[in-house]
Amino acid sequence: MQTKKLISYLTCEKFEKEIFNSIEERYKCNIIKDAIIVNMEEDQQIILFKYGVFICWNVTFENIKFFMDFIKNYEINSFEIPIIEELNYTFESEFKINFDTIYLNDLSSTSKIAISQALSQNVKLDQFEKELQTSIEENSAIPLQLSLTGKIKLTKKEISKKIGELFLVKSKINLHYDLLDTPEFFWEYPEYENQYEKMIKYLDIKSRVEVLNKKVEIIQELLHVLGDEQKHKYSSFLEWIIIILIAFEILISIKDHL
Repeated sequence: MQTKKLISYLTCEKFEKEIFNSIEERYKCNIIKDAIIVNMEEDQQIILFKYGVFICWNVTFENIKFFMDFIKNYEINSFEIPIIEELNYTFESEFKINFDTIYLNDLSSTSKIAISQALSQNVKLDQFEKELQTSIEENSAIPLQLSLTGKIKLTKKEISKKIGELFLVKSKINLHYDLLDTPEFFWEYPEYENQYEKMIKYLDIKSRVEVLNKKVEIIQELLHVLGDEQKHKYSSFLEWIIIILIAFEILISIKDHL
């Protein structure tokens, strides 16, 4: 059997709830747990998950483009540039992954969903990794300023904005962290979990999640530093007000005794 294309797309944060119903109205579909399988001509299939990911199994470029145009109306927080990962797949007597090619021993839709679960986690993890890395790089000057000057050269408003930005990045990861756990799909289809686990191992998901956790800790430390600096600036502001009031009172007292 010849090698075929297997492409993962992450185009947005998530899809609107009614996307499954809309896809069913337009395409021949099956819904299994949290995934919808879109059946096209021949053996072309698209498996879509509501958290912004769809996996294309041997789908032509034209069909992918038409599908992307159709689902665009249901995207929430669309990305300017989608995250795309490409692999190949073919059929063989034993399931394995080697040199970016998946050798399937089962071409059923359920088997494809099991593998797609791992592929969707892979691109979602890519998103988290890029967002965290960007946030860390953009704020890398803060600890450097603190070490060189003993203070952060930001106003109280700028510090508040930074805290808000960092908190949003951290909370997004925490709120969607369950997407990186073993999907509930395997509670009902445990016979396919072995394929999923092999994919997770090949894609190095678990060690990447550990690195992700370390980066989240760095964000948390930056939040602590900025929070302490904000308190310090507020305390300094209050101290200056007290000093000015005392000075004003002393001047009035001196004036009264002249």
